[in-house]
Amino acid sequence: MLCQIADITNGVISLFASGRLSTKDYCQQIAPIIEEYQTQSGKTCIYIEADVLLEGWESQSLSGVGEIQLPSFDALVLVGGPDWFGNAVRLMGPFMQGEVAWYALEDKPQAIEWITAKLSCPLTR
Repeated sequence: MLCQIADITNGVISLFASGRLSTKDYCQQIAPIIEEYQTQSGKTCIYIEADVLLEGWESQSLSGVGEIQLPSFDALVLVGGPDWFGNAVRLMGPFMQGEVAWYALEDKPQAIEWITAKLSCPLTR
């Protein structure tokens, strides 16, 4: 499940992830939110908090059937999640088009500070 939560700060798309993430959740709920933010501000900063119950993604999302393509973003911070989540972010981060960071749940204030600072940085695209 991937759902929108109250914004952690104005201008940051704030999401919560738990269980198995689906293509349907992303395409029908999250993609329109991201497109709206991009239209309004020209900048896309995303905060995703995950709980320890995060299992991963539906297999068809990764196999090319119903594949998800992340929209371009300026900054993405991922917070919490199971042990493997931080390692996956560190592994995939260099291959993403925007700045990416991961913080443990107990470091949530630092994660919010990091993503908030990205709002005031000049666009890098």
